[in-house]
Amino acid sequence: MKKIENLDEVIGGTTLSGTLINSFTSIIRVLMDAGRSVGSAIRRISENKVCPLE
Repeated sequence: MKKIENLDEVIGGTTLSGTLINSFTSIIRVLMDAGRSVGSAIRRISENKVCPLE
């Protein structure tokens, strides 16, 4: 095993923190809600059950 004399030679790994996981789940939740809204709008338009604007 090679002895490290200088700490600049140390290469670290990646960490996955709770904050990062929460942000990913929030993004997924927002995308799923947007998909539901678009799908619902398409269904309502195709079934001609849209409220009139006037």
